[in-house]
Amino acid sequence: MPIVELVAKRTLERHPHMNVSVIDLIVLLWLHTNPYDSNRRFLSSTKAVLRMCETLQTPGKGFEMTDDELTQIILASLLKLKERGLVDVLSTGTHFVRATLTQSGVDLIDDSVTAAALRRVTHEFGDNP
Repeated sequence: MPIVELVAKRTLERHPHMNVSVIDLIVLLWLHTNPYDSNRRFLSSTKAVLRMCETLQTPGKGFEMTDDELTQIILASLLKLKERGLVDVLSTGTHFVRATLTQSGVDLIDDSVTAAALRRVTHEFGDNP
């Protein structure tokens, strides 16, 4: 299980009022630790992380989704987060997505996730200088 999934699950246990799913929180954490201007591809790197997450794996079989199904899960998460005012989606497509956190999204992460947990997530797959 990647650290980002562990942090997301523990954060949701401590803050059930957040009203987001584990996948939604992973997307928010990715955007927080990898702002768009880091020049990393949002969709491909998010897919890579989600493929490792136990949340999307079939017990005993591992990850069984197609690339298109995983893309649709990410896009649905972004739309849900956009409706809540946590992200701005600047462009979407099957191969490229450009999104950024709003100030509300930044505040939600900063208020809910400890600094130590954010450092662990950034160390695992963040924009390390």
